Amino acid sequence: MRRALSALLLTLLSSAVATAQDSKKPPDESLLGEFVVTGTNTQEHIPKIAILPSLSPDLEDVIVRGVVRRDFELTGMFDVISDSKAPPGLYGFDDPVDVDAWRKLGAESIVKVAARATKGSKIEVFGLAYFLNVGKDPVYEKKLLVDKSDVRVTAHRITDALLGALTGRPGGFASHFTFSGKWGKNRRVFTMDSDGHDLKPFTNPDHTAIAPTWGPNQSVFYADSKNYAPFKLMAWDGKQSKPIPMPTKGSVYGVAFNKDHSKMAVALAEPFGSAIWVGNPDGSGMKKVSTTPIATHPAFSPSGKLGWIGGDPKKRGGQRVYVDGKAVSPPGFTAAAPVFCDTEDGIRLVYSVAVGGDRQDIVMSNEKGQGISRLTQNMGTNKYPACSPDGRLLAFFSTRKKSPGIYFLSLKRWRTNKLNGQMGESLRWEPLPPPAKTAAP
Repeated sequence: MRRALSALLLTLLSSAVATAQDSKKPPDESLLGEFVVTGTNTQEHIPKIAILPSLSPDLEDVIVRGVVRRDFELTGMFDVISDSKAPPGLYGFDDPVDVDAWRKLGAESIVKVAARATKGSKIEVFGLAYFLNVGKDPVYEKKLLVDKSDVRVTAHRITDALLGALTGRPGGFASHFTFSGKWGKNRRVFTMDSDGHDLKPFTNPDHTAIAPTWGPNQSVFYADSKNYAPFKLMAWDGKQSKPIPMPTKGSVYGVAFNKDHSKMAVALAEPFGSAIWVGNPDGSGMKKVSTTPIATHPAFSPSGKLGWIGGDPKKRGGQRVYVDGKAVSPPGFTAAAPVFCDTEDGIRLVYSVAVGGDRQDIVMSNEKGQGISRLTQNMGTNKYPACSPDGRLLAFFSTRKKSPGIYFLSLKRWRTNKLNGQMGESLRWEPLPPPAKTAAP
């Protein structure tokens, strides 16, 4: 049983591990498009931004300022001026910003964030932004009164609002990840803030838990196996997990939800492969929608289209990305882990493909597979892409530069930053629920 389960997992869930070599020539990698970082349209000006330093001893102030600065660094959209270059002056909660001094350092935008304790368990948070091209008046100014326990998420919401004021499109840092990763001999499901903070597992350490995704009401749906039994679909509500009934007794190998979490797609094992079923989040009304021998890793587009990995595992490069039943990824390349990104340039389909040297790279196209471009090349293995809620960042697992971990790629500036050293599978990224109106920036 152990060997059978392991073999099936490798076939259905592994990130595009290539099938056995045959006598045919390797596929033409030019079909994967141009590597965008070396493309002709990537030489954009990187604006300089100043995030004012914190000189306060208050922990709340240090946290808010540190979170916002880290968020701006992770965007890849700005050249954040070093604290060591900060001009002398006062940087308290009520102190004015010396716009001219920062302008002399080359700052094109200035951000000030601060926090201080008030009565009881509340803190006051202040955010301010200047866009120097439009004058000395701030383009954003807000004071918030929030619970101390909400200091970090409030800082992320401030970042999102500041990005909206500076770029015209709010950020996506008030969000969180889920993914599966190794835990001893098993795998557990983890959750984590968008900046890598508060990483924690929640599934049973004695079980094997894989393929998580965010479901209704911030729940996490995932596949769980005990003692090598078939994988069952489980839903975790933040306190406990409960099983979700499925139309067949086969193992669950993947799950996805549409944008409003009203529709669920599940990859279910069959006697000689797997299939995609679509129905309600409670497991009712499920109908089979795929026709290929293998169908796994479902993913919904914001437009409502359904993607998955389908094909024949016996054929080299036979596993391709299908969107609404049509193969859209290049033939000859084993594809895996599709995700749809709602970017500033429209909806984009992103997935990994197996390339030479037992490596995987990430490519991007439109929903029909047209206009394909390569997002990674000659940088180790890159897999399981996930999109930020604002569509400007792509997160993925990478083994590049002998420094494995989760990396962020800016889909605006094409710059890459390392988030942390975590490795795993099935990375998913979704926004947090909106705050109460009284706390919204």
